[in-house]
Amino acid sequence: MNIKRRLLLPATLLLSLLLALLPGCGDTRQPPPGTALDTFYQAILSAQSQDAEPLILFPESDPAFIDSVYPGLSGIDLLQAAFYLPPVFSAPCEIALVEAADASAAQAAADIFQARINSGAADTTYPENAAGWSRSAQVQRSGNFVCMIVLPEGFVIPENVFSLL
Repeated sequence: MNIKRRLLLPATLLLSLLLALLPGCGDTRQPPPGTALDTFYQAILSAQSQDAEPLILFPESDPAFIDSVYPGLSGIDLLQAAFYLPPVFSAPCEIALVEAADASAAQAAADIFQARINSGAADTTYPENAAGWSRSAQVQRSGNFVCMIVLPEGFVIPENVFSLL
């Protein structure tokens, strides 16, 4: 491993941690505790084995960043949205939850989430991450609720997130 790569990883981790600790700004549609999306997120976390390493994800609310990850999502009429990303963004580990205003918007969100999975699975720069996206990522939908879940190997994606309420 060359010196640049050895220095880049710790610097990237430190920067990710610092950015995660900064107060969020911009979009305030992140669901407050007790809402349906928060309940779904907590249920996903609760489905994990007590023996598993903790799943470390940070809420993301910056509209520009969200639209860069999920292109087109900002053009969809959403009632609420929650995005949880890992400290190291290239890792195949994300949870995105939305409640769309109608069935058409829900289908559009599902299509955008599937495109994200397809993009991750086609990543030739990090083949080990592409394998994670291929193996452990899925979109689930129930009515106007849509989620995209990708978790590292050894973690559990509930069969039906929306039945966990």
